[in-house]
Amino acid sequence: MAPYSPAQTRAHAHAHAHAQHAHLIVLILLFGCGLALELQEVEVPEFKVRGSRAELSCHYNLGNATLYSLKWYRGDKLFYQYIPTNNVTKNAFAVSGFNVDVECSNGVTVVLRDLELLATGTYRCEVITEAPVFHTKFGEGNMTVIDLPESAPVLEGAKSSYQLGERVSVNCTSLYSKPAASLEWFINDQIVTQPRYLRRYKPQREADDLETAVLGLVFVTSRTHFPRGEMRLKCVAKIATIYFQSQETSVIETGFLPHTQDAEGTQHKQRYHFFEGGASRDEVEWALLAGSAITALLAL
Repeated sequence: MAPYSPAQTRAHAHAHAHAQHAHLIVLILLFGCGLALELQEVEVPEFKVRGSRAELSCHYNLGNATLYSLKWYRGDKLFYQYIPTNNVTKNAFAVSGFNVDVECSNGVTVVLRDLELLATGTYRCEVITEAPVFHTKFGEGNMTVIDLPESAPVLEGAKSSYQLGERVSVNCTSLYSKPAASLEWFINDQIVTQPRYLRRYKPQREADDLETAVLGLVFVTSRTHFPRGEMRLKCVAKIATIYFQSQETSVIETGFLPHTQDAEGTQHKQRYHFFEGGASRDEVEWALLAGSAITALLAL
């Protein structure tokens, strides 16, 4: 094989150096990608109760970079920033609906307290690395602040007893909440879903932007509604996943329970008085006649 000429040798060396340089660039890029800023998770509670506190967290991996700032926004309004290189590393800015607990907040988590209904909204965290790159990542989550009802739902219109074939018309009311509670009716633990039995009303607007929910139940009683002479009506009020309250009442079938008690009581007395001692039928009849005669004489 003939030796390379000086020109060929220089070209070969140049190509080899170029290949090494390209390989080095690829390694740097791959290595750099593995160490770039990464936003791992944004934690924003979905529901919170009015007056409570909330912790919002922004988890990130800086890689080989240095943190310049962490900022939190509600909508487009900045309410908290953490800049580790500043003399004052943590700052809060006034936004309606909550107060920032600066002392308990840091470069990952911001703590909100005294939550009001106005705190409902979209929350965004923004992470920025130091110069010269100033990489930026952000993520967001929604939080809804709920004002819970002060009491269980109220049942109205139920009578203590109903005859078979009688019309039942009752209302379930959940007072003063935000948003309005979702209501459901149950008859003997069976949920009522048929639209013809339900009377749906728009939530009533109350003071302080609260709402009252009302759901009516209308149906005609039948034998199936009164197993063992009793029917149970229950209303359940729910708000999201953090509120569940119910109210229940029991009503009887007119004539069923008193009649059954009287009949059972009479039979019990008859069995006890006449048959406990093993008396014959003739002896029983004689005793009845004698008792009637004595009663007639006393009446004279």
